[in-house]
Formats: sequence, structure tokens, C-alpha cells
Amino acid sequence: MRRGYIVATLIPLFFVLLSSFALAEDNKENEGMLWLISNNELVEKHANIVVADKFYIFHTYDYISIRYYKGNETFFSSSKHVGKIVELSLHDGAMLEIKHGNDTLLSCVTHKATLGNILKYKAGIAYQSSITSIILAFIAAIAVNVAYYYNLETRIL
Repeated sequence: MRRGYIVATLIPLFFVLLSSFALAEDNKENEGMLWLISNNELVEKHANIVVADKFYIFHTYDYISIRYYKGNETFFSSSKHVGKIVELSLHDGAMLEIKHGNDTLLSCVTHKATLGNILKYKAGIAYQSSITSIILAFIAAIAVNVAYYYNLETRIL
């Protein structure tokens, strides 16, 4: 009889504990969100981002601190920006830092949307390796066709 009582009290206690962890994690995520928009597309937040000439920062925080600079030249700086939308003009190679309190939300380098920068920063390593494998397969196919044209397989064998 004692065993059933322990199980009957531990199972609801376990669910209460589990739901309290879920609520704590949910409240942590509801503190705020940050989005970068360029050319009506959401920009993935990485160490290097590729954006158009004008890009926007949307956030749901109470305030954020924004610093957009390149070397000693500061293009935009706001220590406690309360507005929810910020429009910035692109400066190629400039550093963008966004903070909320002591937490760094984003620290990245902005790049102009050229084909080289898109392949280098936006496409990702998986995409770059697939392009490399396609080029190598194309070169191998050309080599096989050249060998077949000159009958090199019969000369080698």
C-alpha cells in the first residue's frame, strides 16, 4: 500500500517540476527577439552577413544598444534605442554590434551583396563543397572524354 502512495505522489510532482522548467525556458525566450531584414528577406545572423544597400533591424526588446562602425568612423550609434525599427545604410566591411544590457545579441561584419560575397558568406560551407564537387566531376568527365577520343585506354592497357 505504501508503494502506491509514493508513486501516486511522485508522478504529479514530476510533471509539476517538468512544467516549471518549461515555463522558465519559455519566459527566457519571450524576453525579446531580433531580426535583420534586407531586400524583404530575413538575414541569417552569422559572423559575416551579406545585405543590400539598406537593411533594417527589428526587435522586441525594451531597448537595445547599436554600434555600427568601421575603424575610427562611426556610422550609427545609439546607447539605449527604444524604437522597434532601425534603418541602416550599408558600409562594406563595417562592424555591427547589437547589445541588450550586458548581453551581446549580434556582433558581425556587413558585406555588400555581390556574387563573390554571397558564395563566400551567405551560401555556407555545404553549398561551397557541393559546387566544388560538381566542378571536379565536370573536369573528370572532360578527362574521360579526352581519353576516349584519343583511344588512350587501349594504349594504356
